[in-house]
Amino acid sequence: MRRMSHGKKQNLNLILTLALSIMCFFLLMKPDKQIFPTSTQKVIERRIEGKETQIQTWTKTIGNEKNIINKISLLQEDFEAKLLEVKNSRDTFKIVPYQDTLIHVLYEKVDHLTNLSTFQDSVIVAQRYIINSKDTIITTQDFNIKKIKGQRNWSLLANGILTGLLIIK
Repeated sequence: MRRMSHGKKQNLNLILTLALSIMCFFLLMKPDKQIFPTSTQKVIERRIEGKETQIQTWTKTIGNEKNIINKISLLQEDFEAKLLEVKNSRDTFKIVPYQDTLIHVLYEKVDHLTNLSTFQDSVIVAQRYIINSKDTIITTQDFNIKKIKGQRNWSLLANGILTGLLIIK
């Protein structure tokens, strides 16, 4: 086997070192593959905390509305029972006030049920926002993990090549 001369060996080492340096330079300058800009994880987490605070407030309001609706339902049952008694006694003079009161109670109940559904819808929208935000955090972390793994793999490859060159030297 022929041995390489010292000058050729140095040229080969220089060429390989330059090639590795150029590869590393291009890898460092390569733009990220992230398609859309995202807020930092801390900003997203603060927004999530704000939504969770809103949800807690709305949940308390929902509980209050449910209590009011239950009380109105009891009133409704009482007035329906009294109206039935008055109808059975055939006292038409007393029927009208009970019917008017029952109608008013039913209007109040509808108003509170509408409020209840509005707050429940708000809670659902806020929970969807939280879910989407957490999905964004997970996606960002997955992207960062892939990026770090790619950098690690390229680093191992470059280290392997450089180690091989040092061994050959």
